[in-house]
Amino acid sequence: MKGGILTNYPIEEQLLSYNRPGTPLHPEGYVIHATDTPGATAQNEFDYFNSGDRQASAHYFVDWTTIIRTIPENEMAWHAGPTANRKYLSVEMCEPAGYDPVKCLEVWQRTVWLVAAACVRYGWVVREHVFSHADISNMYHETNHTDPIGYLSAYGRTWNDLLTAIAQEVEILAGGKKMKNLILVKSGPDERAAGYLADFLCAPVAYMDAVDPADIQATEKLYVVGGSNKPTPGTVLLSGPDRYATCQAVLDFIHSGHA
Repeated sequence: MKGGILTNYPIEEQLLSYNRPGTPLHPEGYVIHATDTPGATAQNEFDYFNSGDRQASAHYFVDWTTIIRTIPENEMAWHAGPTANRKYLSVEMCEPAGYDPVKCLEVWQRTVWLVAAACVRYGWVVREHVFSHADISNMYHETNHTDPIGYLSAYGRTWNDLLTAIAQEVEILAGGKKMKNLILVKSGPDERAAGYLADFLCAPVAYMDAVDPADIQATEKLYVVGGSNKPTPGTVLLSGPDRYATCQAVLDFIHSGHA
């Protein structure tokens, strides 16, 4: 199995020329941030921090299509105050413009995979080594930021939800656990309905024409949103004759409380 969220997402490396202190880092954990710049992509963020003295930076920026590493993991970034900077890796979750659950889900999945993969590499326990910027502000009193709590809340998610998803991904990446739920959808108008189901099930979404068969076999419960294809006999198919009926089928399933 390639990974709990279906694949090892590609990481683009674009190293900063500015706001990169070059101080060696032996990371002890991870701090997760949100950019608070709605609509700005990972590339936009890199361009901003690489264009002048900002006195701030991060190791990674994650948007709905891309992960960019801007500082190597063995170097310090300026992201959460002096103490945390000397201890932790950092990732900034990019925020879509307006309310966009589909893009938010993509950011969520990439962030979960990125942080979980680091936990596996370094042998970290998620709830002991992964922090929000809000946690860091409370621990060290060197900053007053509370991200990414507000960003998650805007999409009906909590910090505990994110930690749970990362912990589940760690178990999958480490080969010790199957995915509980997996949602399949074709690229197109049914993606939004798939995003609603993903929020309800706290499950990853994959495209029908790109999913690895091994991921299907390693999933306890498979859901297909739209169309008529059921890859396994036990697949739950939520579909209708058009996008609106498919979305209604998903909402009816959610309102029924079944999972």
